[in-house]
Amino acid sequence: MDVQFSGKNLEGIGIEGIGVVRNLAMRGALIETHARLKTDDQLKLHLTLPNRPDLLEIPAVAVRWVRGHQLGVEFLETDTETFRQLMRYLSDIHNAARGQSKAG
Repeated sequence: MDVQFSGKNLEGIGIEGIGVVRNLAMRGALIETHARLKTDDQLKLHLTLPNRPDLLEIPAVAVRWVRGHQLGVEFLETDTETFRQLMRYLSDIHNAARGQSKAG
């Protein structure tokens, strides 16, 4: 899924970029991007969830590691509705995967 992000690095310089989420969990994500980010940069994410009309905003995110064009982020803060939407999305994926493995 696509992701847009903005925030500040440790020096207080603004950061903006786009990327692709390659792995998503309740507490964080693996993002692929060409933006130059560093560990501990603070971001706000806007995720485009498939088959959902609105962007999902995660307001407080910290970069925990960077390897080449990939980075791992931790979600520091999510509101109740965002948490619910994320949980529903991940649950739908899990249930679809279970259904396919039983059918195969």
